[in-house]
Amino acid sequence: MRRRLTASTGWAIAALVALLAPLLLNERQMFVLMSIVILAVFATSYNVLLGYTGMVSFAHAAYYGIGAYAVTLAWVHLGWSPLAGFLLAPVAAGAIGYVTGLVALRATRLYFSLLTLAIGQLLFLVAFQWRGLTRGDDGIFGMQLPLLLQPATNRYYFLLALAAIALAILSVAMRSPFGATLRAIRENRDRAGFLGIKVKRYELAAFTLGTAFAGWAGGMYAFFDRGSFPLLLDWTTSADPIFTTLIGGLNSFAGPVIGAVVLGLLRDFVTRNFLYFNVVLGTVLLAIILFMPGGIVEGVRRLAAVGGPGRRRTQPEQPADREQPAAAGTRSKS
Repeated sequence: MRRRLTASTGWAIAALVALLAPLLLNERQMFVLMSIVILAVFATSYNVLLGYTGMVSFAHAAYYGIGAYAVTLAWVHLGWSPLAGFLLAPVAAGAIGYVTGLVALRATRLYFSLLTLAIGQLLFLVAFQWRGLTRGDDGIFGMQLPLLLQPATNRYYFLLALAAIALAILSVAMRSPFGATLRAIRENRDRAGFLGIKVKRYELAAFTLGTAFAGWAGGMYAFFDRGSFPLLLDWTTSADPIFTTLIGGLNSFAGPVIGAVVLGLLRDFVTRNFLYFNVVLGTVLLAIILFMPGGIVEGVRRLAAVGGPGRRRTQPEQPADREQPAAAGTRSKS
C-alpha cells in the first residue's frame, strides 16, 4: 500500500513537472524534452519484451521506424493528414511485428535474439533500397504539420498527450493477469509451460504489443522531426531503448521513463560540452551495472529499505505470562 502511494505521488509530480515545463524552457530545451517523451514510450514498449517477458530483441528499432514511415508515407503517397497517418503507425508496426514474431519465436533465447537481428536488418534494407516507396537513403523530410502543431509548445503538449495515453494503456496491460503471466514466463519459462500456460502464444502477444507501441513512438517521432529516414530502423537504434531500460530499471514500469529522462538530459549535456558521448554513456552504464545492477529504481528502493523507519531488527520481548510457569516450577522444587 505504501509503495503504491509513493508511486502515485511520483507519477503526479512527474505529470505536474511535464505540464509546467514549457513555462520555464526555451525552444531548444523544448525539443530536448520532446525527444525524452518519445524515448520514454519507445523504451517502455521494449520493456514489455525485456523486463516483463525476458525476451532480448535487436529488431525493436525496425518497428519504431515503421511507425515513423507509416505517418510520412501516408502523407506523401496518399495525401493524408499526419494526424490520420498516425493512426496507421501502431497498426502497421503491430501487424508486421505479429508476422515477424511468428518467425522469430520459432527459436528461443540467443537464437531468438539473432533472428530478430536478421529480421530487423532485412526491414532496414527494404527502407534503404526501395526508393520508389521510401525515397531510399534520402529519407522523407519536410512533412507539413497542421497549423496548430507547428509551434514547439503545442507540439510538445500533443506528444505529451500521446505519451500519456500509451503509458496508461501499457500500465493497465502490465498490471492485468496478462502482465502477471508474462512475468511468470520470464521467471521460469519451462515451469510456466508445465502449469498449462501457452508460452508461445503469450510471447507472441507480448511481441506484438511491444512492437505496436514501438510504432506508436515512431509515429510520435515523425511529428517531432517532421520526417523519417532508414537509420530509424537500423539495429544500432535499438540500443537506445536497451540502454534506457537498463539505466532506469528492468523490473519496474517507471524504470524506462526515468531512464529516458536521465539518458535524454545526459545526451543533451554531453553533446553540447564534450566530443565523445559514447565514452560517457559507457561509463554511466558501467557504474550502474557495478553499483546499481537493478537500475536507478531498484537502487532507490534499496536505499529506502536500508534507511527507512522501522527496519531495524529487534529481539522480541518474552511475555511475562510465559515465564510464570517456569518460576512456579522452581518454587515447587524448592
